[in-house]
Amino acid sequence: MTDTAIATEAKFVQIPAGMISSMRRALASDREPLEAVNLLRQVGYEAGEAVHAALAGHLSGGGDAGELDAGRFWQGVSDYFERIGWGRVEHRRLHPGVGALDLVNWLEAGSDGGPAGCHLSTGFFTDLLGRVAGAGVVVMEVPAEPGRSRLLFGSGDTLGAVYQSLASGASLDEALGRLQS
Repeated sequence: MTDTAIATEAKFVQIPAGMISSMRRALASDREPLEAVNLLRQVGYEAGEAVHAALAGHLSGGGDAGELDAGRFWQGVSDYFERIGWGRVEHRRLHPGVGALDLVNWLEAGSDGGPAGCHLSTGFFTDLLGRVAGAGVVVMEVPAEPGRSRLLFGSGDTLGAVYQSLASGASLDEALGRLQS
């Protein structure tokens, strides 16, 4: 299937990159910050099905994307998001129950206005990874080095424990070290 056919099937259209900033500012207007964040994540989550369909077509090249090994899968994910203008995705396994997606030169991270963070991306990666895994996946943004955004993903229980450790002042390495393998 061609990229055009995939985009049409998934009902994708091109929009100016500045529309991301405009949406973030509009959703943040006259709302509490947490409400704006939740709305942005919900918008991203609801777009996840279309992102999954387009990504699956890109990864499979006419075959079964589910048969790709992890390295080829994650390289394909990065290639796809770079090609459509969002930036590069680098996958890392931080712990047997926790993966990380480092988002490099990520479109949403550079958006001005609205709540800081990659909330749309958190939403669509939550839906996308849940579809790929065939089970619920939680995605959580954590601080990252300059020029990157970092999303952690795993089960709700595992990321809940990571969140509790981070909230109590632990570093990410300490939080991961407290998890049982």
